Amino acid sequence: MSLRRTISYCIAIAIVSVLLNGCSGKFAEKRELHFPELCEGDVVFRKGGSVVSRMVLCADRDGKYSHIGVIVVKDGKCMVVHSVPGEPDFDGDTDRVKLETIDSFFSEERASSGAIMRPRIGGDTLSAVAGKAMELAERKVLFDHNYNLSDTSKLYCTELIDFVLRFAGVNLTEGRTTHINIPGMVGDYLLPSDIYKSSKLETVFCF
Repeated sequence: MSLRRTISYCIAIAIVSVLLNGCSGKFAEKRELHFPELCEGDVVFRKGGSVVSRMVLCADRDGKYSHIGVIVVKDGKCMVVHSVPGEPDFDGDTDRVKLETIDSFFSEERASSGAIMRPRIGGDTLSAVAGKAMELAERKVLFDHNYNLSDTSKLYCTELIDFVLRFAGVNLTEGRTTHINIPGMVGDYLLPSDIYKSSKLETVFCF
């Protein structure tokens, strides 16, 4: 079974789960988030309610969050760089590394909970992290649907963040990976919790 077929199978299972569990209504609630002063290089996490998000959390049993990105500063405004499938900016858009506002990243439709965490590293290093992330967003690097950590020509969400951190000499995974063993998808993968567990991160905001 190919990886794409395996993922499609898992998504089908997740859809059934959603239908059986019903809608919680959390995303219908309006909220107003007041972010603290953010820094480029801050790592952002969110828990989504989509089928893909449920699939990630099913695989990541120790995880609180299903998606991850990094803060960059563009034209004096804090933005999020992340790699995400199924969130096109326009008709015909590809799944890719993208840049969007933090309000959009944490919108009610996309996040039931979230956190912003700051690496305990120097400002110059954080600038290097953000700079590399911006470069990849501008290049529109494609989303890695094969989840292949040995090939960085395409990047999935956690792979992207680990890649830009390591580019700047920062290792937040500290050797952690998550082992997945399902038909057609067996191996060690980087999931959001593998970064979230780092002792080098401090929480600056959560909801």
